[in-house]
Amino acid sequence: LNLAIGLFFGTMGVSVSSFATGHGVPGAAAAITAAAGLSGLLSGWVYGLRRHRTPARRQLVVAAAYLTGAALLLPLAPSAIWLGAVTVVTEVAVPPTLVLLNVLTEKAVHRAALTQAFTWNNSASAAGSAVAASLAGRVADAWGASAALAQAPAAGLILLVLALVLSRVRASGRPLSGPRT
Repeated sequence: LNLAIGLFFGTMGVSVSSFATGHGVPGAAAAITAAAGLSGLLSGWVYGLRRHRTPARRQLVVAAAYLTGAALLLPLAPSAIWLGAVTVVTEVAVPPTLVLLNVLTEKAVHRAALTQAFTWNNSASAAGSAVAASLAGRVADAWGASAALAQAPAAGLILLVLALVLSRVRASGRPLSGPRT
């Protein structure tokens, strides 16, 4: 799951820059990224204010579905303004997704292995970001920024499929891993 969100991160960083440069407004990349960051900040704040009764697994499915659906609009962007607006809307799903991934990790892993589990999650996200950034750059060079932006809904779809699989896994009530004895 963290690998998939990393794929989204890596795609967006490179694709937004490529799109803005390709449309003759390279400075727009920073503005789009900043606006998306502010959108995510606000979204995370609002998400944190609410008390959630829906199980985290179901919330993750909803967040992943939203991310995927909104990201479908990214490759269709005809202008930097359109891309900025869609990026801001898409980014709303990211903070709740990150929170939920950590909540689910905390529920699934024995407390003694929690730091290691979070480290693996962060490493998976970083690996996904690195792979996606490299691929997005190659795709943008070969077929244009819109083709590279198409990786974003693909990353969202991977996240959604994995979230759906996770939501089907029955909780056994015991940690998936623990200290080795």
